Amino acid sequence: MTNTRYDAIPWGDGEQIPGTPFRTVLSPEATDGHVVGIAVDMPPGVRVDEHVHRDEDQICIVLAGRVNVRVGGVESQLEAGAVQVLPRGVPHELWNPDEAPARLIDLYTPPGMEQRFAEAGQSALAEGNDAASGDHYRASDPR
Repeated sequence: MTNTRYDAIPWGDGEQIPGTPFRTVLSPEATDGHVVGIAVDMPPGVRVDEHVHRDEDQICIVLAGRVNVRVGGVESQLEAGAVQVLPRGVPHELWNPDEAPARLIDLYTPPGMEQRFAEAGQSALAEGNDAASGDHYRASDPR
């Protein structure tokens, strides 16, 4: 279930993006196409390598656990309650340094990342993999 204008979505719900750890919890339709909300339980030790978004800003909200980020060469540690903007055009990376999962909500504006995540997941599943890897995400990015 993804959010309509007035629905509350409990943690763990949302529309699973097959082949990925992501769940859509706030659909673009619920915001008249302005933003998409993605929830993820980020496993311990997972690292999202440095990359750049050409078209969208990302807002990362840490709900539980800890996540380290590097944005434009500046490294920070985000704990529960922290909010980090990852602007379009600026190189960034993030990782979970802990031994427990971190809970994140990522907001992307404008929407579109959810489609690239879906393409990466579909590609991974078609190859017989359980989940997309960094290569699948890079291949789904048309830049």
